[in-house]
Amino acid sequence: MIQTPEKNIVLYADDDPDDLMLVKDAFSKYSQNIEVVTASDGAEALSYLKNLSYSDSAPCLIILDINMPRLNGKEALINIRNMKRFEDIPVVLFTTSSQPADKTFANAYNAGFLKKPIDISQMEIITDQFIQHCADEVRKKVGRLS
Repeated sequence: MIQTPEKNIVLYADDDPDDLMLVKDAFSKYSQNIEVVTASDGAEALSYLKNLSYSDSAPCLIILDINMPRLNGKEALINIRNMKRFEDIPVVLFTTSSQPADKTFANAYNAGFLKKPIDISQMEIITDQFIQHCADEVRKKVGRLS
């Protein structure tokens, strides 16, 4: 029996259902290699990570909205960086914020910072920018190594 390779997981936490669908749709062209797992806030994203067994693949990328209820993206990022297994996973704060302090915060925690697009047509460009945060092996799989 031929075994298909396991997909890379992108974990995306956002409380806006429209944004969740927008990102899932944007990644759909990479569906052979990437599966997007969604969470409605930072607490749900952390729960997902904590419940992964060591035999489960860790996400290749975590995308966090900054403004979420219960546990916002910044708080989730701090928690992720304190989890040994996930401390080096690429994380991107994806937000409507254009505050320089938010970008500085992201940099301080070794995370990327991308502003949410106003126009849906920009989503493909942003998806490519997300993928640039992934490890070389993931970028090679999706044909985006540059």
